[in-house]
Amino acid sequence: MKAIETELDKPTFWQMVFAQSKANGAPYMGEQLPGSNWEWPKDTYFQRRLQKLRWHQTSGRTELN
Repeated sequence: MKAIETELDKPTFWQMVFAQSKANGAPYMGEQLPGSNWEWPKDTYFQRRLQKLRWHQTSGRTELN
């Protein structure tokens, strides 16, 4: 009987990265890693804070409350 490989049996993207890490003594084979789409987080506190600080600088106000 043939075993069925499930998603749980497969290593994750990051497990594959670390398993192939030169720091772990393995040769790095990045071409064999699966592609991954990733986007930077949007509208975070730090992005809003930076936008606010930039607005204050352009308007001539330099308060950092």
